[in-house]
Amino acid sequence: MKSVINAIPVDPIWFPLVKKFYQAFYPSGKPNKAEPLWVIKDGANILCAVRLKPLDQCLLLTGLVTHPRHRNQGIAGQLLQTISEQLTRQPSYCLNTPELTPFYTRHGFVEVTNEALLPSELRSRLKRYRIKQPRLIAMQYHKKTPT
Repeated sequence: MKSVINAIPVDPIWFPLVKKFYQAFYPSGKPNKAEPLWVIKDGANILCAVRLKPLDQCLLLTGLVTHPRHRNQGIAGQLLQTISEQLTRQPSYCLNTPELTPFYTRHGFVEVTNEALLPSELRSRLKRYRIKQPRLIAMQYHKKTPT
């Protein structure tokens, strides 16, 4: 990546392009027009995208995906940093595999070890998802304090 590119909320006119991005690089991501979507783009090219799915008692960060040619360049972390304000407005979580835990930890998420503390809708969702992905873990966003 040549320079810092800011993350932006997806304008409705961009939704078809975001949908194609997900179909190409994360087919199970299935974006929804009613949910907030954020992207980092370079011109007309989407480099990274994320969905913020509102649930009854919390926000679920889901579908964070970076274009394969732009991975490991800090773009996804930059996207998370940009949306941190949205993540602090209400309890915010992500569900991910253990391999991704270090990434999310670096960006302000903490593993939820007592699942009874999860909002009920998220707890039931995690139980359903574990049928296909038994190693899935829940993490909650905690705003990082400057060191």
